[in-house]
Amino acid sequence: MIDSDWKDIYRKRFTTTEKAVQHIESFQKIFLAPMCNEPQALVEELIRQKSRLQEISLYTVVLGSPCKYADIACHPHFNIRTFLSSPLLKKAYENKKCDYLPVNFSEIPRWIKEEHIDVALIQVSPPNADGFCNLGLSVDVVPTLIKEAKIVIAEVNSNLPVTFGETLVHVSEINFFVHSDRSLLTIRNSQPSEEDLKIGRYVATLIPEYATIQVGVGKIASGIIQSLHSKVGLGVHSGSISDDIMELINIGVVTNERKEINRNRTVCTTLTGTNDLYEFCHQNERIELYPINYTHNAAVISQISNFHSINSALEVSLSGQINAEQVDDSHVVAGVGGQMDFIRAS
Repeated sequence: MIDSDWKDIYRKRFTTTEKAVQHIESFQKIFLAPMCNEPQALVEELIRQKSRLQEISLYTVVLGSPCKYADIACHPHFNIRTFLSSPLLKKAYENKKCDYLPVNFSEIPRWIKEEHIDVALIQVSPPNADGFCNLGLSVDVVPTLIKEAKIVIAEVNSNLPVTFGETLVHVSEINFFVHSDRSLLTIRNSQPSEEDLKIGRYVATLIPEYATIQVGVGKIASGIIQSLHSKVGLGVHSGSISDDIMELINIGVVTNERKEINRNRTVCTTLTGTNDLYEFCHQNERIELYPINYTHNAAVISQISNFHSINSALEVSLSGQINAEQVDDSHVVAGVGGQMDFIRAS
């Protein structure tokens, strides 16, 4: 496509946030770009227009989201369907306006194809010289959404980091663009307790030199990562990376030098951290983001020798059964996520 062609497409498809959201109709299925790449200007406009909407099914992957759509004023209009839970969804659960979907991350792309999503709301960078926008913080299931959703609306945010891997989407693949200069959603770096660090030190004894690791999120995960500072030549192939992983890269612990695939590259599908992490990953060829179809794919992970999956749990029974999702009879604390994908692949 010649330069003038993609620019014409981009210009013609650019509109206001209000007009873009007006393409959403009652009874439709709306999927929000997951985690910290959730497009906040579009979400807020959807909430502003809620009075004209009924029985909207709103699909989300919450980690990092402020869950503004879960406010009690939205309950008559939105039915939330989430792949990851959050305390911010508690009232929606109690009012029967939120359902947890127990789907492994690796299976979400197939689920999207079968569910027939009406509208995808995503966030991208401004296009480059060849007409390609960058997905920035999180690739996850967005490539599948772009292919499968009937309408794709993109919030164009110049604050988004430009990342490497499979992060590009051409302007011709998106139906509508809206401008945004919002600050990006972030996740505060977890501060592990002494108990978390003690657990981390135990786990560190099980990780050999030059291993490739996958690590979850939270205080225990942070305690584990901080206990790996004396290791040599580690690799990372994970669902997400945090500020703690950034630190391991900076001090030379993570080098990815022995990985059979993506050698010398840290691989993930989403960034879960602060603006420091985003700045570190901006135009950093050592960090690559790929769709879930790749990062959580057992056939891909099985090519990596010495792979170690590190995840946390809430409870362990005397018979050895592990609960990583729910406490007592309350709503789900976290969710399946990618934990089982990595455990099975290890």
